[in-house]
Amino acid sequence: MALALSVLLGGCAVLPPGVLSTAPLQVQNGRLLDAPSGLPSSAQVSAVPFFSDDSHYCGPASLAAALTFSGVQTTPEQLIPQVFTPGLEGSLQFDLLGAARRAGRIPIVLPPQLGVVFAQVAAGFPVVVLQKVGLGARDWHYAVLVEYDLRADRVTLRSSTARDLQLSMEQFDRSWAAGGRWAFIVAKPGQFPPDISEQRYLHAVAPLEGVAPDAAHAAYAAALEQWPQSWVAMMGLGNLAYARKDYVRASIRFAEAARLRPDDGDPMNNLAQALLAAGDWKAAQGAIDVALRLGKPHPEVYLSTAAEIAKARAAALSPTPTP
Repeated sequence: MALALSVLLGGCAVLPPGVLSTAPLQVQNGRLLDAPSGLPSSAQVSAVPFFSDDSHYCGPASLAAALTFSGVQTTPEQLIPQVFTPGLEGSLQFDLLGAARRAGRIPIVLPPQLGVVFAQVAAGFPVVVLQKVGLGARDWHYAVLVEYDLRADRVTLRSSTARDLQLSMEQFDRSWAAGGRWAFIVAKPGQFPPDISEQRYLHAVAPLEGVAPDAAHAAYAAALEQWPQSWVAMMGLGNLAYARKDYVRASIRFAEAARLRPDDGDPMNNLAQALLAAGDWKAAQGAIDVALRLGKPHPEVYLSTAAEIAKARAAALSPTPTP
């Protein structure tokens, strides 16, 4: 039997003002609307750990469940310093995503479609969801969706103190829609969830460059196998090579991206930066001239790079002082 939403614990998630959704429900008369082609009638992610929480720590508990399932050994207690804001008595969405990245995982925010969420469960991914669970301004709650059954009109969540909280699909969708249908999964580098576009996947990978470069490298390399013409993945690998001062490798990656994206100035700008860092200001000048001619999408950046190259050129051509 589905439990009423009033049994859920509120106040452990923090949502920015102005995000309440008035979008129509995606369930009608117990039937999922716009179900993805081939979606199984039911699916369950087994062996998802459960961390009970009866206070304000639904964020750390939900993230710990998703990370532990993906192979990261952690606990809510270990995550609290990273994701819990005492003054707000809850966890911000941004902080949950950041902690997942620091753990070497790719947090992918899903399209706001219930069918896509169910497709992740069918593919073996538990889904962290944000719900509105009461009438109060702060009755927000994170939970982990681990099962759905279209025929039985039921979803199952790891939620608060309930290991297997069951709601009807409409109950769940109402609670989920209130916060803009926000949900994410945690993927290992090299995992490609269903119904996730190349753009969405790489957008999720990019922030790893600064916090988990090895994971970012593995994810970009796998993306190139999945999408061999992905100039964004090539740019990412170039950025990582540049960060470790492998300017030759960075130049190769940026040049490859430029060949695939000849109307975009960014690859040529980055190529110019790599060549300049390698000490070849002449080749860098040629690359930045192309970026300046293209002029988009970041002309101010290209002008800044051109100024750096001009300084290097002036220093190289200036006469050596005579003792």
